[in-house]
Amino acid sequence: MPSKRTNGVPERTLPLKKNPMLHPDRTPDHAELIKKRRLGQTTLTVKPGLVGTHNSTKPENLGPFDYAHLRAPLPEKLKGSEIFAPHSNQPTPEVYFLMRRSSDGFVSATGMFKAAFPWAKHAEENAERDYIKTLPSTAHDEVAGNVWINEHYAIELAAEYGIAQWIAALLDDAVIPQASEAPEKSI
Repeated sequence: MPSKRTNGVPERTLPLKKNPMLHPDRTPDHAELIKKRRLGQTTLTVKPGLVGTHNSTKPENLGPFDYAHLRAPLPEKLKGSEIFAPHSNQPTPEVYFLMRRSSDGFVSATGMFKAAFPWAKHAEENAERDYIKTLPSTAHDEVAGNVWINEHYAIELAAEYGIAQWIAALLDDAVIPQASEAPEKSI
């Protein structure tokens, strides 16, 4: 169901069913979460004919992408989930990455939503995406298929989603090891 609008801002209703694996009672302590963070790098590409057709395919949003991530566990059974519906006999993922861009420290609001509400419907995800895009703290461009928010709002949003401890660990200033031992990557 598309979100309704009041004064140009989408009304907001979050899904009721949250990821129990991220509940504060089941979350490792802060020091343990910090140890689980890693740095990663990927190269963002699209088919040549798609470059520049969407804000996520702008040339400046392609190429090497550096990030910090924290693997958030997902429940084993995600029956009814539309955002984690199995494709081509692939099992649903065991974890989902909470990500922070290295370039500016912005956090993936898309990843936060998916990790916190893994049983969400596409309409619920799209409504939240629309809401987040209206906020002044949101980055203008989607990168890697994600909507990105500044650190301050990520903390507020994490509290609303019930994953504050996870985002606090992701944003901690402690040194993060690289995910890959590949010496050619300078992250």
